[in-house]
Amino acid sequence: MKYHIDTIPVWDALRQEGECLLCNLESTAEKSYVESFLGASVMEPDIRLEVNEKGFCPHHFTMLYSSQNMLGLALMAHTYLQEMEKKFEQISKRLLNDISKSYSAPKPLLFSKGKSNCIAEFTQTINQQNSDCVICDRMKNTLNRYAYTALHLWNTDAEFKAILMSSRGFCLPHLSNTIEIAKETLSHKKLEQWIKDIMPLTVNSLNLLEEELYWFTQKFDYRNQDKPWGNSKDALPRALQKLTGRFMG
Repeated sequence: MKYHIDTIPVWDALRQEGECLLCNLESTAEKSYVESFLGASVMEPDIRLEVNEKGFCPHHFTMLYSSQNMLGLALMAHTYLQEMEKKFEQISKRLLNDISKSYSAPKPLLFSKGKSNCIAEFTQTINQQNSDCVICDRMKNTLNRYAYTALHLWNTDAEFKAILMSSRGFCLPHLSNTIEIAKETLSHKKLEQWIKDIMPLTVNSLNLLEEELYWFTQKFDYRNQDKPWGNSKDALPRALQKLTGRFMG
């Protein structure tokens, strides 16, 4: 797998500090994609075809709606709804037909072992419609590219490596992603060195965050009201981000 090297955004994200440089990049990329899908791309035929096929997940539909470009979103939603209408009509006909056949048989076949379960097919189609997302697909590819670039800089740029090793590293989901990319792209020796570098950094980051979160809880004790917050005032959202990825709260 080949990745395009784009170092400037990765450097910028590292300098932002925080719990994860890839979370910083993800936030910027997501905003850019939301804006682009409500800009000129609304009228591009290939984009509309892709949106008609996949649509957006609930989270990104919410972000698109919050942008206040109601006309652009309505245009995309209208053609997407038309496609979903066709799919729904087809699968609902099969569902009704299978139910009629099943219950007209001497023994109901709808849930019989080894028989086609039309309800499972119906629910799978609906669930798939809610999980497919054009923006999610683009962000996954973009984050893989940025993870590769971060690894490339760690491997080739002493200054980047020094700053990275003095940072808080990555959230746990993005740490897992970088290890997967490292496994794909680095030699065994370099992969071993990456693991040796990043694991102690992550352990130290988790320990520090745990201490900050503990002090956050202690500040609710009236005896600690006048004591300084230190770095703990925003420890809760940072802890959630560290555990689950970029926190939207």
